Amino acid sequence: MMLFSKHRYERVRDALAWRIRKVLGNALVDRNLVRIAHCWRPLLKRPVFIGVTGSAGKTTTKELLLGVLSHRWRGVGNPSTQNMLPHVAQTILTVGRKHDFCAIELSESMPGEMDEPLALLHPEVGIVTVVGNDHLAAFDSIDALAAEMGKLVEHLPAQGTAILNADDARVLAMALNCTAKVITYGLSPDAELRAEDISSVWPDRLQMTLVLSSERVRIRTQLCGTHWVPSVLGAIGGGLATGMTLAECAEGIASVAPFDGRMQVVSASEGVTFIRDDFKAPLWTVEACFKFIKEARARRKIIVVGTLSDYGTGTGASKKYAEVAQRAQQVADFTVFVGPWASSVLKTRQPGREDALRAFSQVREAAEYVNSITCEGDLVLLKGTNKQDHLLRIILARSEGVACWRDDCKLHRMCNVCPDRTKPSGLANLQPTTSITDTTAPFPPPALRPIEADEQVIVGLGNPEARYTGTPHNVGHEVVDRLAASFGLTWEETPAAWIARGSSPGRAICLLKIRLAMNHTGAGLKRLAESLAFDPVQCILVFDDLDLPLGAVKTRIKGSAGGHRGVASILEAFQTDAFRRVKIGVGHASAKLDRVKYVLSAFDEESRATIYQAILTAEAHVLELLERPSVAKPH
Repeated sequence: MMLFSKHRYERVRDALAWRIRKVLGNALVDRNLVRIAHCWRPLLKRPVFIGVTGSAGKTTTKELLLGVLSHRWRGVGNPSTQNMLPHVAQTILTVGRKHDFCAIELSESMPGEMDEPLALLHPEVGIVTVVGNDHLAAFDSIDALAAEMGKLVEHLPAQGTAILNADDARVLAMALNCTAKVITYGLSPDAELRAEDISSVWPDRLQMTLVLSSERVRIRTQLCGTHWVPSVLGAIGGGLATGMTLAECAEGIASVAPFDGRMQVVSASEGVTFIRDDFKAPLWTVEACFKFIKEARARRKIIVVGTLSDYGTGTGASKKYAEVAQRAQQVADFTVFVGPWASSVLKTRQPGREDALRAFSQVREAAEYVNSITCEGDLVLLKGTNKQDHLLRIILARSEGVACWRDDCKLHRMCNVCPDRTKPSGLANLQPTTSITDTTAPFPPPALRPIEADEQVIVGLGNPEARYTGTPHNVGHEVVDRLAASFGLTWEETPAAWIARGSSPGRAICLLKIRLAMNHTGAGLKRLAESLAFDPVQCILVFDDLDLPLGAVKTRIKGSAGGHRGVASILEAFQTDAFRRVKIGVGHASAKLDRVKYVLSAFDEESRATIYQAILTAEAHVLELLERPSVAKPH
């Protein structure tokens, strides 16, 4: 299975660069690269220098442009998405007098970021794709972001050429500040370079008719999805600016495969096809991918969604993920969410199709599930953010095997070229992964009677080892201990849990403390639920919350895990958010708090007094919930 291949010279170059940086230091190397490039650039008279920018599609546009120009000329481009100032300098230093062109994508992630690269590059041709919400948080407004991109057009000489997307009003407006020639492209009838008769219905690839004045050329690409039309037209505009014909540009485009992680087709084992759009996932790009899946011809369609980005302010992430989940369920047979916000989508499960939506906090569990349900003829879309998710491991696990299941490495590189993928590792959790009991022990002893339909189950979350008593992560245990004492109940120790059963005024109750580490609570509670025959709607979870001020207590009827891994493990095990919760605030004022150390260390004397009052308040909240009628389970 071929996912991505790097040329040998690139591997040698990268290895050499790594050694130099290790010896001299990154900052010193970068400064010297820029200085040398400033001296080298004025000596390069023959090559045409081309800059590409935009919120989305600039890497694909640049790669398509390289394919177009290489059909007739010789030249270079910046590798992958390496578009910062040092990368621009490094690319310029690879340009020789024998080259005809140099095409470089430019980053616009913050105000002023394009100034130095443009002063170094001195482009003669500039291509702008689209102004979207990517990096918007760094700017005052979307117009300010557009102004940053517009610097590329303003920097072009009078004899140069600007290639502008006529379908984006902000991009088209850049022509007002341009002294160079302008070529507009798009679907607009006013665009000079247009696309007509567009189609991209899987398994067919994107194709269209190019229209330039009275000339019409049919083009077939290797791309998936009609949303790549602006990238295709932008690259062809770049080819036209260098003197190529429309037919030559079309032939060059046809030879370019999708770039790594951008709607990239991967044929996996057992006849399953993956579409990898897992490099990044700004919210505004999701609909185009879903449209492609909806129109695709496939036996079954599966969507896997990881971390979304650039969804703006004013509306919580939980709501945005839920909206995406609702849309995904409309177009796919199965939908899987993975990551810290995954549990927030469980509330959108459709009656009668509950199994069609799954949520997992970690990629390993998602990979196991996806690979267990897929079979010949299935089409699977991976939509996520590589740095956060590394969803590629779902594919690698099918054939090559993966030992690294970390979800916190934060590396930009793809897993198939990462040497660490064969090194066993996993996420460092906020709680220990050891347990005082074997998870294969009997759950529970046969003598325990099943939970009755009107009985309420109160689960205090915590770690079972005695050394964690009195720590923030174990306040859930303290609350159920308080309840047991208040009602005169006795704890019974079993291999699965500590269990105390009796009654509160007018209602039977069962108190539980699972004898597994916090991050395994879900598996233990699920096995108990199956053995004792109780449902999530009968349960009340009591646990700590780092995001609440110390001593604050809140009740919640349902919802996401809110970053609590114990709660996340429960929601994933049951695949529902229908658990009532009582949360006890254990937040700390320090901004430099070591969260892991803090939640697993005993409270100081002052905090202990505050927590004692919070435990009493939490007890009252639990009693209040017990008085509310729960949804009775069917028998």
